[in-house]
Amino acid sequence: MIKQIIASALITASVYSYAQTKVTEGTKFTVDANLETDDKLVLADDYNSYMFSAINIDGLMRNTFPHKKLLMRKLDQNGSLVDTYVKDYANKTNGVLHNYLGSQQIDDDKFIAFTEEYFGKENRKEVFQHVFSRKDGAFTTKSIAKYSIESTNRSGTTYVLFSENGKYAAIFNDRFANKKTDNVNDVLVMDLRTLSPVWNKEITLSNDYVEKSLTLTNSAKIVVLRKAAGWKESYKLELVSNTEDKDLPFDDKYIPEKLYAFSKNDNDYLVTFGRKNAAVTIGASTFGTVMYYDMKSGKAVISNTNLAGSKDMNDVKVIKTIVKGDEVLMAVQQETVTRPMPTTMNRFPDPVYSLDAGMLMKFNKEGEVKQFVAAGTSTGKRIHVVEAGDKLYISAFYPKGAFGNTGFSMKVFDFANLKPQEVSLDYKGRNFFQNYGFADGNMIQYVPNVNKMMFLQKSSKDVQMFNVYNFIK
Repeated sequence: MIKQIIASALITASVYSYAQTKVTEGTKFTVDANLETDDKLVLADDYNSYMFSAINIDGLMRNTFPHKKLLMRKLDQNGSLVDTYVKDYANKTNGVLHNYLGSQQIDDDKFIAFTEEYFGKENRKEVFQHVFSRKDGAFTTKSIAKYSIESTNRSGTTYVLFSENGKYAAIFNDRFANKKTDNVNDVLVMDLRTLSPVWNKEITLSNDYVEKSLTLTNSAKIVVLRKAAGWKESYKLELVSNTEDKDLPFDDKYIPEKLYAFSKNDNDYLVTFGRKNAAVTIGASTFGTVMYYDMKSGKAVISNTNLAGSKDMNDVKVIKTIVKGDEVLMAVQQETVTRPMPTTMNRFPDPVYSLDAGMLMKFNKEGEVKQFVAAGTSTGKRIHVVEAGDKLYISAFYPKGAFGNTGFSMKVFDFANLKPQEVSLDYKGRNFFQNYGFADGNMIQYVPNVNKMMFLQKSSKDVQMFNVYNFIK
C-alpha cells in the first residue's frame, strides 16, 4: 500500500513537472482609461480575480460633478467580466474636496483603499478606509481620522504609507505650517490584519527642517527624511514611534533623497537612494549612491551605482524585495515625469508619468551593492517579479515594430549570478510575449498552486485577460 502511494505521488509530480503549457483568453470588457487610474489585478486565485481602479477627477476638470469612485471588477477563471462593484466616495456637499490616497491587498479576501475629504467652510479634514471583501462582494467604509484645517488652501498634505511586509499602514497628516507656526504632524499607524490602530499621536518637528521622504518599517515605526529649510544643504533622519522620537546619525557627506524600509532577521533596515555631496565628488559621480543602514546598530554602508545617471534619486520605486540568507535583492525602477505643452483645447495638461528600465540590485552580508543588473529596456511600464525557487521571472518591456509599439518579454534570472535568459512561448503561431502579454506589472499575477501566470492587457477602451499555465518551471 505504501509503495502504491509513493508510486502515485511520483506519477503526479512527474505529470505536474512536465505539464503542457497552455494559454486561455478571457472575453474583452470595456473601461474608461481616461478616468480610471491605479489599475491593479488583485485577490487572484484559480477561480476568480479582481481588477481594482480608482477615479479621482474633480468636477471643474470636466465641467461636471466630481468623479470620485472606487471600482472592483470581478473576473471568472479565464478573466471574463462577471460583476462590477462601485464605491462612490464623494460627499456631494458643495465645496467639499476629495482625494484618493492609495490602496493595497490585505490578504486573500480583503483589499483596502484610503480616501480623504476636506471642507474649508467647516475647517475639517477626514480620512476614510474602504475595505472590499470578495467573500461579501461589497465595500465597507469607515472614518478613521479627523483633523482641523485652517482653510481649503491651508489643509496640509495627507500621505498613506504601507510597510514592506504588508502588515501595516500609516496615515501621516502633514499640517500646513510656516515660519510663524509649529511644524505639527498627526500620525496613525494601523494593523491591516485587524484594521485596528497600533499607535496614534501628534508629533512636533523642528521648523528649521522640512519633510522630504517618509517610510514605514516592518515594526510599525515611521522614519522621516528632513531637509534643511532655505539654501543650506543639510539632511537628517528622524525615527518616530509610539515611544520613540530620535535622530538616526549618518555621514553628512551623503545626501539621501528617497527612503525605503525592510527587515532582515527581524531587524529593521533602511535603504536610502541619494548622492554624495558635490563638494567631495566630481560630475556624474555625485548621483546614484545607495546607503544601506542598520537601524539597530547605526552602521551605514554607501555604494555607488549608475541608477540615476544625471537625475536625482527621489523618484526611485522599489518594486520587490527578496531576502535570501544574508543577501538582499531589490528590483527598482525610476519614475520620470514630463509635462506636455499647453494647447488651445487643454491649457493645463496633466503631467505624464513613466517608469525607466527595471534594475536588479543585490546587497551582500555587509550591505554593499555587489551586483547591479538591468532587467531590460523600457517604454514606461512597471515590471513584475515572480520568485520561483532560485529563479526570478521578470517582465521587461521594449519597443517593437516600425511605430514603437510596446512589446513585452519574460526574462529568467538565476538568483546567485543574476545572469538573464530570455524565454518565449509560441501561441497562435506567434511569440506570446511580443503579441499578447504586454501588461503593466500591476496587472500581472502569479497563482503558484496551479502554476498560472495572469496578464491583464489594457488598451484605451478595453481590457482582456490572458492566462498562461505551467510556464514557471
